[in-house]
Amino acid sequence: MHKRVFLWERIVLGVLVFLAIESVFYLGGWWFYGGHRKNIFLFALLSGAIFWFIVRNMYTWLLYLFMKIEPENKPLDQTLKVDVFTTAMPGEPYDMFDTTLRAVAAMHYPHTSYLMDGGNDHRLKKLCKNLGIVHVDTRNVNGAKAGKINYCIRNFSKGDFIFVVDPDHIPEPDALDKILPSFCDEKVGFVQVVQPYYNRNESFVAYAAAEETFGFYGPMQLALNGIAIPTAIGANCTFRRSALEAIGGHAEDLAEDALTSMRIHAAGYKSVYVEYRATKGLVPADLGSFFKQQLKWSNGMFNLFFHQYPRLFKNFPMQAKIHYFFAGTYYFNGLAVFFMLVLPIFFLFFQIYAVEMRLSEFIIHFIPYIVTSSAITIFIQRYYSDKSERGIPWRSMVLERGTWHIYMSALYCALIGRNIPYLPTPKMVRDDRAPRLVYAHIVIIALSLMAIIFPFLFYYRIDDGTILMMGFAALNVLLLLPVVKIGLFGQRRNI
Repeated sequence: MHKRVFLWERIVLGVLVFLAIESVFYLGGWWFYGGHRKNIFLFALLSGAIFWFIVRNMYTWLLYLFMKIEPENKPLDQTLKVDVFTTAMPGEPYDMFDTTLRAVAAMHYPHTSYLMDGGNDHRLKKLCKNLGIVHVDTRNVNGAKAGKINYCIRNFSKGDFIFVVDPDHIPEPDALDKILPSFCDEKVGFVQVVQPYYNRNESFVAYAAAEETFGFYGPMQLALNGIAIPTAIGANCTFRRSALEAIGGHAEDLAEDALTSMRIHAAGYKSVYVEYRATKGLVPADLGSFFKQQLKWSNGMFNLFFHQYPRLFKNFPMQAKIHYFFAGTYYFNGLAVFFMLVLPIFFLFFQIYAVEMRLSEFIIHFIPYIVTSSAITIFIQRYYSDKSERGIPWRSMVLERGTWHIYMSALYCALIGRNIPYLPTPKMVRDDRAPRLVYAHIVIIALSLMAIIFPFLFYYRIDDGTILMMGFAALNVLLLLPVVKIGLFGQRRNI
């Protein structure tokens, strides 16, 4: 756990960010004004795919400059009334609840614990009775997890603060002692902590999925803490009861945590991020479970961006206006990846190019961006919540690239108004093999390989532009192959 961000660290980070932004202007000036544009429509598509990620990286770099680490010496008020909420769905493993609820009951700070049971399981009722936990029958309560939380708040809970713990997370004994001091400011609507995963070494998918969160639960949330709008996550978040009541309760939505954050910030509250690993949880360990989770999250965020963000926009402080725009458009990454996958294939088969340039010029103008952005990635890892998380995040890059079709499916459903039902992420490992989930990847790989061979058979000459597109197509094949292998043959456990 970090004590603070030192002045020399801010200076180094500032210099790196300045150089990285300069490299973007260097690349962008040459790309857009270098005189190598051929087809304006294809140029627009290719530019959008490439610079989508670059612009988002620029926003992230600038956000890092605001990192703030909460001090540890805040006084703890021993008179605060705290309730702890956990939810249960039919079919979830009993052993998981046995572990989680025992840890919930063992937390040091005085609290009342509630289990909202959607199956009214007799074994869970008995377990709750033995542990002194209030069992709440929520079989007829709509609204999935958020609905259960609201039902318990309105009918049973009396606490001024509500700590939400997912059933697959195990809280530390001093979790509440670390969290509650940050509520000393009456304008703090919720406090979020780190969400680490104890099963990340279970498989490639588990590690890659966890790896996607390392930066978010480190420098990203610390940066949002610096501008008073860290995001609430579905688990490990503690809410001020009055803040929830001010917005009509916990948001009942696929992206319930993000929407709850947005509404609380729009209501004039701020939030705090405490860099403390208060619980240990489970991350999806197989491809099907991960894709199901991502479909739910991405569709929820698209709906927030299209419908909720415009409604709340006028009430947001300026920093929230900007951040929730970038957060709401995150899953457009799938569309950008799609164009990066198909455009090289199109160019190589039809010998129609968006640009015509020397390969050496492209390399010269692209390398500064790669070097400076990589330097920021390496430097910023000093703010990860655990040293073991540092390293080259290649697994998450591969898994994110392999999820493009899920994000596009979610976007399509959001655009046509098709509702995706609430899909609890499976808590038990399923069959690793999921061939139907990688059919699209197999098609892309096959077409890319054919497109790479095609110029050698049918072109009169192979110029720099052809070589560049062949390189892009080959890179796409390499990045998609690991996900295809997992989908077809499964994965080795305990990596």
